[in-house]
Amino acid sequence: MNSEGLKKGLYVLIILFMLAIASFSVFSYLAIKTKVNVIETTILAVKSAASDSIAGVLNSIRDGLKGVYQVALLEIVILTIAVIFSCLTIIHLITLYFNMKRRSLIDPLTQIYNRRALNQALEKEIQRAKRFKHPLTIIMLDIDHFKIYNDNNGHVAGDKLLQRVAKIILGKIRDVDTLARYGGEEFTIILPETPHRGAVVIAERIRKAVADAKFKGEEKQPKGNLTISLGLVTFHGEYKSKKHMINSADELLYQAKEEGRNQLIKAEFGKGVK
Repeated sequence: MNSEGLKKGLYVLIILFMLAIASFSVFSYLAIKTKVNVIETTILAVKSAASDSIAGVLNSIRDGLKGVYQVALLEIVILTIAVIFSCLTIIHLITLYFNMKRRSLIDPLTQIYNRRALNQALEKEIQRAKRFKHPLTIIMLDIDHFKIYNDNNGHVAGDKLLQRVAKIILGKIRDVDTLARYGGEEFTIILPETPHRGAVVIAERIRKAVADAKFKGEEKQPKGNLTISLGLVTFHGEYKSKKHMINSADELLYQAKEEGRNQLIKAEFGKGVK
């Protein structure tokens, strides 16, 4: 989000710079044109009040000055064009930079955050939770029997399944929450400033939404339905490390799988647990 603000700010500065250059060019042109017109007027006045010889001298001066000002005008035009092209190049490079930065944090298949972005977001949320003494919840979830689905329906169908599940999850979480593809068919959700009970409600909502959704080829799954398993951990004041927090949720996820899948296993750690 900060990068988006920086991007907009840079665009505004570039546009203002281009407008300044354009205004400079226009005013320079008008100034040059005005000076030449003054000389033209002087020559006409001398022609009517003085001899042709004096008028001839002034004509020569006028021609010389016109040449000087034409060269100056040409230089201004060239400078303006060069500045405009430079600004366009800068805009292109800035856009390219932010696009590359975004792609480095986005999973190309599901268009949600990848593990790298997850680590950055989790570090940020840990610092905020420490500062404001808020709870922080991590959810790890995994598509049940995903390999069987892939084997029965093909990898293209498997990719579409991952995309669909990601969209379902996004529809059940808040804007302040972070969803990332952790790897394969495993997803991670960060729920900042969320009480344990509220986090459990969100997790169960996601589990039910996936179980109720209809997926092509899900009838070939072991229980005839496509489901997910989830592990949820809420931390209160004891944030050891990103790895520790993710591993804690991951252990509960595998417990959910071992106990039959399509369920949520949850836990709380730290101060404030009731």
